[in-house]
Amino acid sequence: MTKQINFKVTFKSETIPFEQWDVNSTIGKIKENLYDTTSLPIESQKLLWKGRILKDDTISLNELKIQDNSKLMLMGSLPTQVEQVNQLDQKIQEQRRIAPIIRQKKKQAAQRRRPDPNADYTFHKISVIPEFPNPDKATQLLERLRDDRGIRAIMADRKWSVGELIELTPFEATILGYNRNAGQLIALRLRTDDLSGFRHYDSVRKVLLHELTHNVWGDHDDNFHALNRQLNKDVVHLDWTAHGAKSLGQGEDYYNPEDDDDDEYGNDVLYESGTYRLGAGSKSDSNQALTPEQRRQRLATAALSRLTKKEEQEMDEGCGSSSHPVK
Repeated sequence: MTKQINFKVTFKSETIPFEQWDVNSTIGKIKENLYDTTSLPIESQKLLWKGRILKDDTISLNELKIQDNSKLMLMGSLPTQVEQVNQLDQKIQEQRRIAPIIRQKKKQAAQRRRPDPNADYTFHKISVIPEFPNPDKATQLLERLRDDRGIRAIMADRKWSVGELIELTPFEATILGYNRNAGQLIALRLRTDDLSGFRHYDSVRKVLLHELTHNVWGDHDDNFHALNRQLNKDVVHLDWTAHGAKSLGQGEDYYNPEDDDDDEYGNDVLYESGTYRLGAGSKSDSNQALTPEQRRQRLATAALSRLTKKEEQEMDEGCGSSSHPVK
């Protein structure tokens, strides 16, 4: 009797069960079933197993050594999504007709602006993994980190220049990020474990601050943690006035307009949930008497308190800086 197994295929946020399948079934047969389930054309399907795209439709589950309860991943764009891309391409072509005029205006505006004395203190290059879903969203996330006012202020204040900020491949499953050669390159995990969405911005920024700390200190010792905690404080303290943060009431909760930026990524992109407050306090009348500087200091202190010992330990354990030497 031929052996049968059960396995699953994940597609975006959906899990598709395959029950009692013959181990001699081919990848092509699986794709036919996936077409019936998802309407994703076979030629558009990319089926992944252990981080590798299965390109040979004639190979069997047995030859791939796919075991009972294994999990595969399906990637691809539905015809409606392809049509949306085609429409976007048409818009881009239209925009290209007026691009020379726009470039000329930008050039003239740049010539009128004074040179930025802090222009060198930034991430000079950004790159993501184009083969994975929503590379444009990943790029936007890295750009948001690069342009974060708190991050920019920290880098300018400490005169830090990082050669490249990149997306960490999700298949480096044991680490959250690394810093190569004290700022030559910093890599960050942007996506959730199942690649269906992105990690919360606040969490990714904390990892970035952790890796920036490696610009100064290599080991996770007391000196490292002291600086890392200071950076988590500074990222809010230095940015508070630029944010235009507004009090929601008499307490110490603040609304940051940039927190709403997640909406611009679209409802088809999932984010890890969680509560990321800038601080909490009683709604006492005494808080109304705080000066702007006192409110700024309390906000920065609240940011520091959110970097818990557990978070420090998790980021220490998830830091791959020592395993990524100069190449």
